Amino acid sequence: MIDENDISRLKEIFVTKEQCQETNVLHEEKFISVQVDLATIKTQLKSITWLSTAVIGGVITMLIKIFFGD
Repeated sequence: MIDENDISRLKEIFVTKEQCQETNVLHEEKFISVQVDLATIKTQLKSITWLSTAVIGGVITMLIKIFFGD
């Protein structure tokens, strides 16, 4: 049958449930950090897009006024 030497050898080769759980927790923490960073980037991108649209709209309005204005 299986003795203590066999079990210790198997523990050296394979990952135990506890080790797997610890690894999963670490990966989840990193994943949450990445999600927070992504949400911040999306918010900033929306602000930049809105600001760019406003500026381009103003420039187009000025060009129309210059070419077709008084």
